[in-house]
Amino acid sequence: MHDHHHEHEHEHLEAFTLYDEEGNEHNFILLAEIENEGSDYWACEEIFVENEEITDFGELYIFKKTVDEEGNVFLDTIEDEDEFNRVAKMFEEMSDFEIVDDENEDIDN
Repeated sequence: MHDHHHEHEHEHLEAFTLYDEEGNEHNFILLAEIENEGSDYWACEEIFVENEEITDFGELYIFKKTVDEEGNVFLDTIEDEDEFNRVAKMFEEMSDFEIVDDENEDIDN
């Protein structure tokens, strides 16, 4: 997971739900879609929802997006650190986000 600092509006953003390996529900909003070296990535922010209202915002996640033959979208975590850093830097350059690693050091390669 990666902490982030930002100043942006969350109006008019569509929310979606993902389930982790243990079946826990996590809600997100899609902030941007990024293409790099032939792969697609989604930059998403976790949101916390009560009574269909967003009550708080969480961490920023970058997922690798794949689409199967039937058009179903799948989002996977990026395991390769170099790949993650490359995509995170691209996202930072196109937005006002600052993505930092788990030790709270800026990603800058």
